[in-house]
Amino acid sequence: MVIFLVISMLIPSHSAYAAELTAHQEFTKKASSELNKYLKKSGGRVTLQYQDLVTGETFQIKGKTSNRAASTIKLPLALYIMEQAAKGKINLNQKLTYKSYHYYGGSGVIQKDKVGTSYTIRNLVKKAMIYSDNIAFIMLKERVGQKTFIKYMKSIGGQYAYPNGQNLTSANDLTIYAKRLYQFSNKNPLGKELVGYLKKTVYNTTIPRGIKGTAVAHKVGMIPQDRIYNDAAIVFDKNPYVLAITTKGISYKKSQKVIAGLAWIVNKNHKAKASAPYFKSKADVTIYQNSSKSAAIGTLKKYQTLKIISTKGTWYGVKFGKGTGYIQKKSVIALKKAAVSGWAANLPQIGIIKMKANAPVVDKTTSGMVIAYINKDQDYYFFKRENDFYVIDLGGRVGYIASKYITNLSVSM
Repeated sequence: MVIFLVISMLIPSHSAYAAELTAHQEFTKKASSELNKYLKKSGGRVTLQYQDLVTGETFQIKGKTSNRAASTIKLPLALYIMEQAAKGKINLNQKLTYKSYHYYGGSGVIQKDKVGTSYTIRNLVKKAMIYSDNIAFIMLKERVGQKTFIKYMKSIGGQYAYPNGQNLTSANDLTIYAKRLYQFSNKNPLGKELVGYLKKTVYNTTIPRGIKGTAVAHKVGMIPQDRIYNDAAIVFDKNPYVLAITTKGISYKKSQKVIAGLAWIVNKNHKAKASAPYFKSKADVTIYQNSSKSAAIGTLKKYQTLKIISTKGTWYGVKFGKGTGYIQKKSVIALKKAAVSGWAANLPQIGIIKMKANAPVVDKTTSGMVIAYINKDQDYYFFKRENDFYVIDLGGRVGYIASKYITNLSVSM
């Protein structure tokens, strides 16, 4: 005779009945309040756009408002050249010769060299990114052609691609370019190379100053005499994101402090968002054995909420089986407050069950709703038997599996 230990604890916590609050909703509310308060003191005209590279969630303050691009225009040009090189359409070892009509003052190091000096395209890209070299940019743009460059920016979503010949951009455009570079760097070594140059830029008094201790690849653009300062960055947080800020009408020195201050506020709220304790599935999502797609062990149904027990790159860990199951972050919505009941806590496991088929997990034994499926042959800890059901902990929630789906049972006292 099998004796079952009936010891469990269900917590219909007060928060279970509270209104649901997504992590991004809280981020938007708090970041908006703090940023606008900060901007009232800073003066000038500031635009800002943020995008979480894991979830795709965005936040902006006048993100599509145009501003003079200054040297941020060098970012999409370098990106285009490296993408073309990756396709074999541009040879990075091709040499271009510095001619007198290429000369342009301001930022850069080539202006100190002799006219007639030759540089590889790779070297010019490097100089344009690290030193924001104006002459390098002019030579590279001449190589690809301005019409081709404009067509490229428009093709990837840029709204301000030299409208009426003006060098304009927006925080939205800059985040498009930064995000594309991030994606390119994850697929191709030339993307990684370009990111590497941007991490080594000599201009680090803006976004990196506000986000210390985290790697930042960024491109600034400034016109001091016209009180313009912009920055576009990839922030390599554990949960990476892109951030672009443009300023106008703030002094050269102060604008750098303003950008750094805004970056600090965004980063603080980004980290708070990443610490969300729950998530809700956007659709039916696969649960995996590890943080890869090598072994599926179950399925979470659409709009179901679970507790997060770990975060690993682009994956969330949840209680599942005899340990942890993994779900991709992009397939769920992080929550600060959950609006479901039936949470489990301190449930003492008394045995293991094995599924003889893909087993539905329901939220109650009578007319229960299916919240997940556990794949065939999976082992799972259970905590008690209730009528004809086994009680389990599924991602922090109490779930019930009908005994007809169980092929094997072992009980430990």
